[in-house]
Amino acid sequence: MLRRKITQRLEAWAQTSQKALLVLGARQVGKSTVIADVGRRMFDSYVEINLYENRAARDALLGARDLEDFLNRLALFAEAPLVRGSTLVFVDEVQEAPDIMTWVKFLVQDGRFSYAFSGSMLGADFKGIRSYPVGSVEELSMKPMDFEEFCWAIGVSDTALNAVRLCFEECRPVDSYIHDAILANFRTYVVVGGMPEVVQRYVSDGNSLEQVRALQTDLNRQYLHDISKYAGSRALQVQEIYNQVPIQLEDQGSFTVTSLGKSARYANYSRDFLWLTNASVCLKVDQVSEPKSPLKRTGKESIFKLYQSDTGMLVARYPQSLSRAIYLDWKQPNLGGIYENVVAQELAAHGATPYYFLDEKHSEVDFLYECDGRIVPVEVKSGRKFRSHASLDRLLGSPEYRVRQGLVLCRSNVEAAGKVLYLPWYMAMFLGGDRKAEDASGDADFIMRPTIV
Repeated sequence: MLRRKITQRLEAWAQTSQKALLVLGARQVGKSTVIADVGRRMFDSYVEINLYENRAARDALLGARDLEDFLNRLALFAEAPLVRGSTLVFVDEVQEAPDIMTWVKFLVQDGRFSYAFSGSMLGADFKGIRSYPVGSVEELSMKPMDFEEFCWAIGVSDTALNAVRLCFEECRPVDSYIHDAILANFRTYVVVGGMPEVVQRYVSDGNSLEQVRALQTDLNRQYLHDISKYAGSRALQVQEIYNQVPIQLEDQGSFTVTSLGKSARYANYSRDFLWLTNASVCLKVDQVSEPKSPLKRTGKESIFKLYQSDTGMLVARYPQSLSRAIYLDWKQPNLGGIYENVVAQELAAHGATPYYFLDEKHSEVDFLYECDGRIVPVEVKSGRKFRSHASLDRLLGSPEYRVRQGLVLCRSNVEAAGKVLYLPWYMAMFLGGDRKAEDASGDADFIMRPTIV
C-alpha cells in the first residue's frame, strides 16, 4: 500500500474523535484505500458498504423510517459482525445518496458504532441536502499524492529527503548528486502525477511509463463521464470548462471566459467553476491587486487562472511529445503552464491558498500565499533563463508593499541573491500555509519553514 500523509490524521480521528468522518476528494485519489486500511487496523470489526456498487443497500438505507430501522437495514447488508464500541462502518460513494448524511447526527448520538463516509464529484450541491449534520462530522479533504509522497513510493530514502529538507531550512545548496537525482524524479512526477492507481502501476512495472498514459487518459474520460452524471443541467458547461484547462494553460494567462462563448460572462458560469473546484477536479487561483495580508481582501473571483488538480492527468491531455520534453528536459517547448500547475498543486496540498498578482502596469507574479501573516511571492521558471524576473523584482522593490523575500522555483540549486531565494522545483514540497515555529536564531526573515501535512 502506498504511504499517504493523510493516514496519520485518520488514525488520530479513530483514536480520539467523537464525530463521524467524511473524506472528500476527486475520483481515484485513494480515499477508500486509506479508510479501509485504518478501519481494518484500528477497529475490531470493519464494515464497508459501497453505494455505487450496492444499489440495493443504497435504496434500503434511503428508505429507513427511523434510527433503529436504519441500523437494522445496515446490519442486514453488513458482511462482518457489528460489535458495539469497536466497529467502523464505512459508507463509500456517498454522493450516490447524499441524503444518507441526514442520519449522521443521530448515528453519532447513538454511539454504538463509528462511522466514516467518502464521496467524489460532490460539487457545489452536496451541502444542499435537506439536513447536513453540522457539528457531527469531521471533514477531511484528500488530494492526489504530492511530490514527497511520490518520492516515498518510488523508494527515495528518508535520509535523502531529510538531507534535502535540511538544505531548504538552512538555505544552502543540496549536494549535486542528490540535487540531480531529485530533479529527475520531479520531472518524472510531472509526467506521472499523483493519482495512486497510476503511481502504483508505474512502481509495480519497475518505474516504467508504458501503461501510465493509458491509465491517465481513462481517468480523464471518467471525470468527463462523472461531470455528465453529477453536474445536472449544467453538465455541458462544466465539461466545456474542463476541456478548456489545457488550452488556456498554454497561454499562461488568466482564464478567458469568452472561450466558452462570445457572449459568455463569469457571472453566468460562476457556479460551474465552483462545481469543479468543490469537486477537487480543478484549482482556481484568483488574482489580487495588492500583495498585502489578507490576500482575500483584494481577490477578484472573476479574474483567475484555472489549473488541473493532478499534473499527470493534465500532461496526458497534451500530445505525447510534451511528456518527452518534460521527462528528457528538452529546451522546447515552453512548459511554463505545466510547471505552474505543479506548483499550484503542491501549494494546495500543503494547505496554502494561492493567488496571483497583477499590478496596474500589468506586471504579473505567478503566485502569492500567506505564511505566518507574511506574504510569500513565488515565480515559477521552466526554462534556463530563470534569473530574469522583472515582475518579482518590481514587487520586492516597492516600499509600499514591504515584501521582504521572494522565491524563484527553477532548475537551479539553492541560492540567495539579495531579496530573491532561488530554489529547485522539487522544494515546492516544503512550501505551504501558516506555521508557528521560528528558526533557532529567531530570524524574522526566515519565513519558508516546511509544512508537515
